Amino acid sequence: MISRRKSLQLIAGAGAAAIWSARAFAATYLEIGEAQKLLLPQALTFVPVPLSLDDAALAEIAAISQTRIPKGYAPHGWAGMADERRIGWILSDRVVGKYELIDYAAGFFSDGAASGVEILAYRESHGSEIRNAGWRRQFSGRKGPAQLRFGDDIRSISGATLSCQHVTEGMQRLSAIVQRLIAGEPRR
Repeated sequence: MISRRKSLQLIAGAGAAAIWSARAFAATYLEIGEAQKLLLPQALTFVPVPLSLDDAALAEIAAISQTRIPKGYAPHGWAGMADERRIGWILSDRVVGKYELIDYAAGFFSDGAASGVEILAYRESHGSEIRNAGWRRQFSGRKGPAQLRFGDDIRSISGATLSCQHVTEGMQRLSAIVQRLIAGEPRR
């Protein structure tokens, strides 16, 4: 017979092993510079773009994207340049998968159409299938948040439903930001 103390030690050890094994799945796949080159290969340089997201801007993004803005929302942006001509934008963001954060980057052409999405870091123990090229390819060419609806335009992956949904919602928000960037440009 195992003593109560020994039982508690075994349970604690098993719990620690379970927590450790869940964390062992965390992986960084790309750095932002690598993702920039993959998403806008025509660009020669990437210039930081300040994204002024005050309360009014966040409310507009939420309305346009029809998503909830996460607390502490702080995406980063770069303009992809070829000589003096802007090719498009790269925006990076993070969303919660099921429990852990997913870092990703999205590319957008000058007209607002998505060039693609790359997963930078994935920390969940399940659902990393969102890194598959076939799933990520669904975003390419879509223009505006209305063309990025989860379940309608972007399909889910069994076992990665929340990761798929949350990255899709993130892409809707980033697409709304790109629409704001385009609207703020001087007309030619």
